[in-house]
Amino acid sequence: MQYDAILGPDDVLTDRPFTDAAKTAHELGVMRTMLEYERERARQWKREGDGRVGQHAAAERDSEGHRHLLVVPDTGKLIGASDVTAIGFFGRPREEADHAVLFELEDELISRMPEYGKVGLLSYYDVEMPKSQYGNLILFSTPDVPPEWSVDEVHRRAVRISPGHYHEVRLHKGSVAGRLLGERCEIVVERTKYFDFGGDAVWHGVRNFTAE
Repeated sequence: MQYDAILGPDDVLTDRPFTDAAKTAHELGVMRTMLEYERERARQWKREGDGRVGQHAAAERDSEGHRHLLVVPDTGKLIGASDVTAIGFFGRPREEADHAVLFELEDELISRMPEYGKVGLLSYYDVEMPKSQYGNLILFSTPDVPPEWSVDEVHRRAVRISPGHYHEVRLHKGSVAGRLLGERCEIVVERTKYFDFGGDAVWHGVRNFTAE
């Protein structure tokens, strides 16, 4: 991909405030909270042992009424996972757009989760946040996102329609070192990609938080 801007950890683009590194820091905090939510459920499945289900797909509401959708193709693989790749997706939705199609695409993705699990997907977690915004945390057992995920037709359709549903998007790539259910476990973001859909052409940027 050709980037319109390549940023270091502390670089500032005053004309594109959505690229502020502080936004990555804030969303990293959200991702870490989401990870703890997953870890708690994985601990519960581990305690259940042979009585647990092999797959998990359920939505629940928190005390503020926000939806949490967690899909795990194989709970055993999540319980035993180590050195995980973490992807975070956060976008600013267009208020005038009908986002029903995004939920339809999400349902299609969920139906394919067992196949994604075979190539490294550990979990897909979508959380509703204030102001009708949503964030995704996706975990993989592979060192990077499996190509089968990126080239899947449903995923490609979601990418194609994104400009009509978001003003801009931040896509974080991070890692979780060690055992997922270890005592110390947290996400470290290595890179954030930026997509600005406000102009005639999509603007792409990237910020690297680690030395190349």
